[in-house]
Amino acid sequence: MPRDMTNTRMTVRRVAGRTATLTCLVLLGACLMPSAAEQPGEEEAPLLTLDEAISQAIANNQSVKISSLEAEKSDHLVSIARSQRLPLFHVDVLAGSLVHPFDFTFPAGSFGNYPGVGPIPSTDSAITTPAQFTSVITAAVDQPLTQQHRIHLNMAATDLGREIVREDVRATRQRVVAEVRSAYYALVAAQTALQAARETVKTLEEVQRVTTEHEAQQAVLHADALEVGARLAKSRYDLSAAEDRLATQGEILNDLLGRDLTTRFRVEPIPEQEGDGLTLETVRQRAMESRPELRQAELKEKQAEYDRRLARAEYIPDLSLSVRYVGYENFEVLPQSVTTAGVYLSWEPFDWGRRRNRVAEKSLAVEQAHNGARQTRSQVAIDAGTKFRASTEAALLVRAALAGREAAREQLRVTTDQYQQQATLLKDLLQVQTRSVETEFQYQQALSSYWSAMADLRRAMGEE
Repeated sequence: MPRDMTNTRMTVRRVAGRTATLTCLVLLGACLMPSAAEQPGEEEAPLLTLDEAISQAIANNQSVKISSLEAEKSDHLVSIARSQRLPLFHVDVLAGSLVHPFDFTFPAGSFGNYPGVGPIPSTDSAITTPAQFTSVITAAVDQPLTQQHRIHLNMAATDLGREIVREDVRATRQRVVAEVRSAYYALVAAQTALQAARETVKTLEEVQRVTTEHEAQQAVLHADALEVGARLAKSRYDLSAAEDRLATQGEILNDLLGRDLTTRFRVEPIPEQEGDGLTLETVRQRAMESRPELRQAELKEKQAEYDRRLARAEYIPDLSLSVRYVGYENFEVLPQSVTTAGVYLSWEPFDWGRRRNRVAEKSLAVEQAHNGARQTRSQVAIDAGTKFRASTEAALLVRAALAGREAAREQLRVTTDQYQQQATLLKDLLQVQTRSVETEFQYQQALSSYWSAMADLRRAMGEE
């Protein structure tokens, strides 16, 4: 064999060895680098912790604000119901021009026949009020008496309605807090995926550069260069998709916090899994004690009973202490004013079964509310059990993903050593590297899913 050909082959082997070593080091560095690495632009964004996000959501979330305003409206309804206990004042004024004259005729002797005087009036007397501007003023003050029982029942029912609305506010807060937690963890996962995608692109760009140089020196095969180019194109697509997911998750979280969608911020890394020692019995017990749906169902049951009592109270006649004043302006003969004081009775003796049917309808509503409360208890128990089992499954998935990640890292280390010793192919190393990246992503996703499941579990237990 010619000496120059032997030297050429040895040179190619040395170059290929150096290229393989460089490639392995670059790939290994990309896989083992810290996941918290960030771009310079991201470091400038303020850090948003989970507790801060929850506080901002409770203070600024639009759904929470709407439900809080509804609670304030119910406070006014309670005040309105209480005011009905107090005297009622009515003033009515009728002013205008008479359409035709207002006439009175007093026959002779209408006011008596007196000796020496004769009949008063002595002849028929006609008194006419011409078609002119007149007014009638009516004022009344009524203090309810028998209505006090019905007013008391209405106050109690209205107050229960206010408590129902307050429980709805608490349910809204719990829902928003759970959504914030889930969105926060999803954003952390998207941020981690974006960081990994960026480093993968950088790594493959460096590998492509080195591969291109050595392909020109005929130290690597053209197929290897094409493989690296294909992987780089795929990694750039993954990077673009990761950026879009991160932007979308950021907008979702900003919307939950009630602030501008373009607000920039950073999030904290996902903490490691923590065991809290919860059992199914404990979860269900807390749910039964704290879930707003159960409290609402109980309040609605009481409210339905008050509504039935209100329907029965309609049989009681309305009796009030009353003072009434009637004033007449520009009417001939009629007095300028008339004032009376006494009692005012209003009663409808015949209603063609309206009150009876209303009581029957309210009785059915009571039964409905009772059945609804029982159904709500069952649904809460099922929901608490479902969320507990989901969190348990998510915890097992985290352990499995962690074991897979550690195994992939170890396999990458072994394969890298083998490649350095020319005991394996570049294709095998790339496959192992891809597997390592996938297991890292799966672990982050499993961790995110676990904490999202824990957020749902805390909501199922009635916690904020």
